[in-house]
This record gives sequence, C-alpha cells and structure tokens, in this order.
Amino acid sequence: METTRLAFDLRASWQCRALLEARHHTWCVLLSVLSHTYDEAMLPLLQVAFPNFASIAAPFICSAGKIDRTGAIVVDIVERSGTISRDVAIYESEIHLRDDFRRLADRMKLDDEDRIELFKCVQRWVVADRRLDPTFDRKDPDAKRFVLN
Repeated sequence: METTRLAFDLRASWQCRALLEARHHTWCVLLSVLSHTYDEAMLPLLQVAFPNFASIAAPFICSAGKIDRTGAIVVDIVERSGTISRDVAIYESEIHLRDDFRRLADRMKLDDEDRIELFKCVQRWVVADRRLDPTFDRKDPDAKRFVLN
C-alpha cells in the first residue's frame, strides 16, 4: 500500500510530469539535468514514469553542461558505438537553453514553486563557464584567463 502511494506521489511530481512531457532533444537534456540533481531517485523516477523501463540506451548525455568559449552549452555524449564525444554543442547559448526549458514549463503549466525548482536544477547542471573573462588583463600576473563557476 505504501509503495503504491509513493509511486502515485512520484508520478504526480513535476519531475515525472516533465519526463513525460519533454520530447527529443529537450528530453535528453532534462534526463541529464534530473540525474545531476536527483541521482539516487532517478531509477525509481524512470520506473514510475515508464513502467517497462530497464536502463538508458546510448546515445545519451553523460556529463553536466558547460559553457564553452563561444557561449554554447556543451556536453559529453555516449554514442551508440560506446565511444564518448566530448564537448558537443547542444545549445547555441544560455538563452536557447533557458527558452527551451521555459517552453517546457509553460506547456506543463508549472506553478511558480515548481518552475523555480526546475530552473534551479538547470542552473546547477551548468557546472562551468569557459568564456574568456571580459576583465582579463594579460599584464596582471594574478589574472585568471577563464571564469569557472
């Protein structure tokens, strides 16, 4: 009885609803975002969302997001062959990432609290910013060339 109640609550969560609502590219990124934040809960979440779920099949994102020097969001991807492609651009910019998840939140009609939690997860998922520091001074020996979050 308790397991049924837990599964019902999990299925009603915004995380489960997002997995069911997201499509294609957004679904792959969302899976990585949720895995980054809810590592321990991912298997039960996926089993509740997709009753016949066994495991993730390649290709899939195997890293958190990073902002590269051009401002694109890049990730590492496990290809069907099992090889890992490093720093694959999946969004042109932070704005494209934000807008993609904003559209998802709008389609789901998330309330303010759930929307804030979703975007906090997305924000935590982007773990590094490799753009050049605009205040970088080559003459300063203590200056850092890259800004890392």
